[in-house]
Amino acid sequence: MQTNELELIIEALKTQRYKEAETLSVAILQRNRLIAQVWVYLGEALMHQGFGKAARRVFDRAWLLDPQSGWVHAVHQAVREVPDGPERASINDLLAVKKVTVAAAVLVYNNERSLERCLAALIGAVDEIVVIDSQSTDRTVQITRKFPQVKLVDVEWHEDFAEKRNYGLEHIESDWVLWVDADEYLFPEDQQAVRQVAGVFDDLPVPPVLLIWQVNEMSGTISDEFTQTRMFPTKRGLSYQGRIHEQIVQEGQGLFEGDSYRQSVRIRLLHDGYEPTIVKNENKLERNIKLLARMVEDEPDNPGWLLYYGRESMVLGNLDEAVEALLLAEKKAADIPRFGRTMDIQMYLVKIYMTRKEWVQGEQACRRALAIAPDFPDAIYYLAQIQMRQAVDLLQSAEAGLRSVKGHFQSYRSSTPADTQIPLWKTDIALADLALISGKKAEAKAIFRQVLERFPNLDFVRRRLQQLEY
Repeated sequence: MQTNELELIIEALKTQRYKEAETLSVAILQRNRLIAQVWVYLGEALMHQGFGKAARRVFDRAWLLDPQSGWVHAVHQAVREVPDGPERASINDLLAVKKVTVAAAVLVYNNERSLERCLAALIGAVDEIVVIDSQSTDRTVQITRKFPQVKLVDVEWHEDFAEKRNYGLEHIESDWVLWVDADEYLFPEDQQAVRQVAGVFDDLPVPPVLLIWQVNEMSGTISDEFTQTRMFPTKRGLSYQGRIHEQIVQEGQGLFEGDSYRQSVRIRLLHDGYEPTIVKNENKLERNIKLLARMVEDEPDNPGWLLYYGRESMVLGNLDEAVEALLLAEKKAADIPRFGRTMDIQMYLVKIYMTRKEWVQGEQACRRALAIAPDFPDAIYYLAQIQMRQAVDLLQSAEAGLRSVKGHFQSYRSSTPADTQIPLWKTDIALADLALISGKKAEAKAIFRQVLERFPNLDFVRRRLQQLEY
């Protein structure tokens, strides 16, 4: 796709040549149906021609391919007002996807709290559900057997999640797999999306590894995450590596080798496993740090394992250990071009530095992230936060210096004379300026008045006071 092709579509839309914009968009999508922005342009062209039903389906495909879109709410509001219009067979053909089968795979161990909710949400969304257990001692097995369509397999636990997942893969018959944690459940609105996503990406020349939309619910707040690689074809040599925070690798290749196509898709899984009470009850952090320590020992040059070890150490409050691991991860990552999480490392460092009020180190970490991606919102935000705190510290330091300066005139002795106006009125004016910077207008006015009482000939002070009083 050439840039000028997009420019032609945009120009056609701006000049209300909607049929032409539709034709141009369709031509591109017939060659590559994974370009979310072109689907948006096509949806806009259809909407303005009165084909509301076709436009809604097209916008839905765009959102499926670009779940982090900022346009979704406004567009859905606008297209809702458009009548369905006649059926568009050509658009239906363009939207058609290859029929493939999809399995949902769920790792479990003592997950009676959330498993039934998880499995119930998957019924109808996939062709096969496989639950991989490791001798659960609660009601996990009984709950699983309440669902006759679910296949239950059991594997001995060797403190290795990759081994457990790979064992599960051996029992999957479907073309694709979607991994779902037992403390997650699929949004009902996204049931139809699962098979659709698999069909859209199935014919790619390199193996697709897709990132789902994890909606984290914690302490009454919701946060979105798009870093979870959970969906891929089962017959293209992909498997897992790593005792915990396991990663998808290609057969015969290392963790940072091989080509794969990675993209976020709109398959939303609501996750409540980060709730503090749940984390504490399940001893997840202690288990994780133990397994990560073994991984770092086995592969000391792997920046991914160091990143996770640093992150878990940070959560446990071991900040010195976390910083050491994260800095080492950043150093190791510099030699691995395919490692894509250097900015994650820097943001964890920033959060630690801010906790410890180490503003200089935090600023440096932000700037290293911005050197990679100048528009990275997190780094811009935290850099601004750090600068605000640095400014506050500087203001407090300036005030302390100003309030001490008069006392130094009692002790200072040198051949270089001091400015005798400093203790008389200059220091007071500087303190008034500082009060204004800090938003203390009344305090600044009071200082100016006091100075004028002592030195009524300071006209510039009188003018400043008059400006403040009007």
